[in-house]
Amino acid sequence: MKTITVLREIDPAARVASSATIGPYCVVGPHVTIGPDTVLQRRVCVTGHTIIGQGNMIGEGCVLGAIPQDLKYAGGVTLLVIGHRNRFGRNVTAHIGTENGGYLTRIGDGNRLMDGCHIGHDSFIDDRTTLGRQVLLAGHIRVHEGAVLEDFSAVLQFCTIGQHSRVGRRVPVRRDVPPYTDFDCPDNETTPSVTGIYEAGIAAAKRLDAEDKKELRRALADLFDNEAALATKIEQLVNLGVDGEVAALCEFCKRSLRGTYGRHREMYRGVIPPEVDQFMPAEWKTIVRRPTSHSG
Repeated sequence: MKTITVLREIDPAARVASSATIGPYCVVGPHVTIGPDTVLQRRVCVTGHTIIGQGNMIGEGCVLGAIPQDLKYAGGVTLLVIGHRNRFGRNVTAHIGTENGGYLTRIGDGNRLMDGCHIGHDSFIDDRTTLGRQVLLAGHIRVHEGAVLEDFSAVLQFCTIGQHSRVGRRVPVRRDVPPYTDFDCPDNETTPSVTGIYEAGIAAAKRLDAEDKKELRRALADLFDNEAALATKIEQLVNLGVDGEVAALCEFCKRSLRGTYGRHREMYRGVIPPEVDQFMPAEWKTIVRRPTSHSG
């Protein structure tokens, strides 16, 4: 029987670390795991099969682990996995995955999700990203390490946001955003595009030395001064010989160009993406995994 008080409802089957803090009027469901030193502030609802790691701060009014809004979701056992040391603002929502999308929604470590963000089903957010107020992610999205999405931006399903890139305020994202770029709407234009190099992203990539940063800036300037010729420029750059972050940048852009509508992840529509093998908790793989029909 559930333990219900005026202040909170924590199902006896939930696994809540002794050092976790569950604030007043919170609801924690039976299939929830909450790690040490995680704090749930007032009126937080954690439901579904949701795993929350250590040292997270979950703001007032968040709803985590609710069923997806995708009508294809058939009620199966699917997951929301949240890593460590994330900070969620007020009224953040994040959904569990769907059967067709790979059973898993994942938020990594050290992320900041500000007030009113929404994380749609089957999305993967890496580490140390920043999502501003009211940022909306539709399903099946990948946000790579260190990316910044500013207030009120919205991302269409199956898009990829490259590492250490920046999406401008109120920008609608309908295609992949290349790493280390500023993606915004230029003056008097309604279609967003790459508008420059995101210098703060390059500075934040600690693994890059001075020469790496110089080569990366040169490649970014060459590739994005005119995106109409992007495929040709990538081929020319690769033929000259590239490695490291420049090679990764070229490969990212080639995948996006091959993808439908400039979205590489469209190739995973209806099949399980490779991130599931990478990020699914080992103890869950035999429960929810089915054979993938695409190698990625």
